[in-house]
Amino acid sequence: MPSETTLNLILFIISIPIIIKSSDIFTEGASKLAKTFEVSDFIIGITVVALGTSLPELASDTYASYIDHGQIAVGDIIGSNITNMALILGITCVIKPLVIKHTEIYSGKIHLLILTLASVFLLAAGGIGRIGGAVFIIAYILYLRNSIEKYRELGVETVGKNELKKNIFEVLIGLTGILIGARLLVNSIIGMSTAFEVSEYLIALVLMAVGTSLPELFVSVSAARKGYMTMALGNIIGSNVANILWVLGVSAVIRPIIIAPGLILIQLLLMLLLSVLLIIFKSSGYVIDRREGAVFLGIYVIFVLVSVASGNDFIKWNA
Repeated sequence: MPSETTLNLILFIISIPIIIKSSDIFTEGASKLAKTFEVSDFIIGITVVALGTSLPELASDTYASYIDHGQIAVGDIIGSNITNMALILGITCVIKPLVIKHTEIYSGKIHLLILTLASVFLLAAGGIGRIGGAVFIIAYILYLRNSIEKYRELGVETVGKNELKKNIFEVLIGLTGILIGARLLVNSIIGMSTAFEVSEYLIALVLMAVGTSLPELFVSVSAARKGYMTMALGNIIGSNVANILWVLGVSAVIRPIIIAPGLILIQLLLMLLLSVLLIIFKSSGYVIDRREGAVFLGIYVIFVLVSVASGNDFIKWNA
C-alpha cells in the first residue's frame, strides 16, 4: 500500500498531462467560438478564458475563506497574480514574442489601476470585509462591461456556425479537464508541503499559486503557439483582475479576511512593479520579446527567494 506522500507524488505527475491536453482543447474551442459569434480573441481571453482558468482559485480560495483560513486565499491570489505576469507571461514570451496591438495598451493601464487600488485598500484596511468584497465584485462586473464594449472588434475573424456544438463541447471538455487536473495538482502539492510544517500563507503564495495558475500557463502558451497572441495576453490580464476583484471579493463576502499588511507589502509591490513593466514592454514597439520575457522570469525568481526567506514571519502570522 503506497504511502500518502507517494500517492500525492503520483497525483502530481498525472495531473500535468491532463492540464496540458485539456488546455489545448479549450484554447482551440474558445477561439473558434469567438470567431463564430464575431467576438474578438482578446474579449474571449479577458472574459471566458480568464474566468474559466480562474475557477481553481475561486473554488480553493472561497473554501479556504469558508473554513476561516483567509491567509490561504490571500496568498494564493497575490501569488497567482505574480505567477501569471512573471512566470507565465515570461515563459510565453520566451517561447514566442507577443505582438501587441496599440489599442491593447489601454488594457494594461486599467489592469495596473485596478491592482493598485485593490492593494492600497488591502494595506490601509488591514484586510477586506463583506462590504469591501461586494464592492470588489461590483467593480469586476463593471470592468467586464467596459472591456467588452471597448475591445468588441479587436482581432475579429468570422467563421461559419456549422461546428457550433462541437466548439461548445470542446470548451466544456477542455475546461473540465483543466479543473480536474488543477484540483489533483493543488491537493498533491498541499499534501506534500504540509508534512514539512510550512506556513499556510507561504504554501499558498508559492506552491498553491503555481498549481492554481497552471491552467493560465498552459492556455497562454498553447494560445501563443497557435498564433492567438491577443487571447494569451487577455487571459493573463483578465485572470489577474478576476483574482483580485472576483475571487477575493467572493471570498470576503463568505467570511471577512484579516491581513497582516507588513507581511504582504513586498509581494504587493512586486505585483505592481510587474504591472508597470507590462505597460512599458507593451509600449516599446508593441511587442514583448524574449529578453523582456527573461526579465519577467528573473523577477519571479526574486519573488520566490524573498517569500521563502520570509517564511518565519509567515509562520508567526499563522500563529
